[in-house]
Amino acid sequence: MNLRRRHFAGAALAGFGASAFIGGRASAQAKTLRFGHLHSVDSPVHKGIAKAAEEIEKGTSGRYKVNIFPSSQLGAAREMVSQVIDGSLDFISEGPGSLSNLDKALSFFEAPFVARDWAHLLKMLDAPFGRQRVGALADQRNMVHLGTFYYGVRHFTTKTRALNTAADAKGLKIRVPEAPLFLAMIRALEATPTPMSLGEVYLSLQTGVAEGQENPLPTINNNKFFEVQKFLNLTGHVIVPIMIMMNRKAWDPMSDADKAAFKAAFAAGAKVNDDLTRGDEARLVDFFKEKGMTIVNSDRPSFQKRMTAVYELGEKDFNWGKGTFDAMQALS
Repeated sequence: MNLRRRHFAGAALAGFGASAFIGGRASAQAKTLRFGHLHSVDSPVHKGIAKAAEEIEKGTSGRYKVNIFPSSQLGAAREMVSQVIDGSLDFISEGPGSLSNLDKALSFFEAPFVARDWAHLLKMLDAPFGRQRVGALADQRNMVHLGTFYYGVRHFTTKTRALNTAADAKGLKIRVPEAPLFLAMIRALEATPTPMSLGEVYLSLQTGVAEGQENPLPTINNNKFFEVQKFLNLTGHVIVPIMIMMNRKAWDPMSDADKAAFKAAFAAGAKVNDDLTRGDEARLVDFFKEKGMTIVNSDRPSFQKRMTAVYELGEKDFNWGKGTFDAMQALS
């Protein structure tokens, strides 16, 4: 009889699962949320999200748990964004360039040479234009902005040709994210944009479907693009924010205390991500050189000069509005 009691007790405990006990206390009411993203488990973004998930569980006394699905397990960026909108996925981390597929004006915050530095970019996001655009995602797309991670500064890599000046990009097939802003940027360089999801890039570079790509140094490293690219061209053309977006239907019913805990958790996650990203940026140029890449100190003004056409297109076709560029540049 004792053996039977022990058997049933063990089965009952197994049914609760590991997440049913937080800090030694049962939490049968824990709500599990799902976070999908594109990045590898070694990336600063994933480590920042993992820190936020840990803090969410702790800050809500186990009422919420976050399961993370990295490396495009749940689909490409467009697919996961759609899942967050319809509520089948709770979170995604994505840049404003990609989110501009939902609201064109968001492309401004990932436009080339718009931000002077990270502090300037955060001020632009917090300016009336930035708050209005982020608010439109909540009102029209069921996506609430909970935090911003520093993704780094984008640079070009190429396989057969160094980009000493912007003119050297002419005719190259360059991979970009699936967003109109990036297509316009590459066309302004008289190159051919090749849009695709991040998970497809390595093979495309290896096989010649694309001859180059552009990303921050940690992303180049985490995806091992240095194995299939010869030149690292230090163009520093975009400072990239990664925006943490949550489905509004999952967000709205939460208590004010839990909402505060979530925002604090993503602030803690941002610190982990940001520190790791800056540390990687400080060491990776030398690392890539050791791996056989040629480091090119590109003529940045020549690239910036070509972007005038992108700004004109942004004001007219991407709904930035006339005068927005100048107003944002005036922020100090």
